[in-house]
Amino acid sequence: MKAKGSFDVSLSHHPEVDAADGVQLGQATLQKQFHGELEATSQGRMLSAIGAQPGSAGYVAIERVSGKLAGKRGSFVLQHDGRMDRGAQSLSIHVVPDTATGELTGLRGSMRIDIVEGKHFYELEFEL
Repeated sequence: MKAKGSFDVSLSHHPEVDAADGVQLGQATLQKQFHGELEATSQGRMLSAIGAQPGSAGYVAIERVSGKLAGKRGSFVLQHDGRMDRGAQSLSIHVVPDTATGELTGLRGSMRIDIVEGKHFYELEFEL
């Protein structure tokens, strides 16, 4: 099954962890509001590293999503792994196994994010 829609995101950056040799480590708290086939909110934490070369960076994040998916109420956790290698991007987002609750118990899946003209869109491929 697939769920599609848009989301709003807010990041609260925490003080930089380190900035040695041109490499910056950081952390942030994130909040999202999902619209469309996933009507939900989320809260999470993100760790990032910005490399010494322009366009090189990485981040990992964990976020708990709570709301309705396909008409079913519950929550689940998403795990992010993103990289930029001198501008070439890769992003992997998956539902953490056995984190879904309520009517979403047993949820498995992965999410794709697209940013178009500053607006965020998701596509969640999932099994219930």
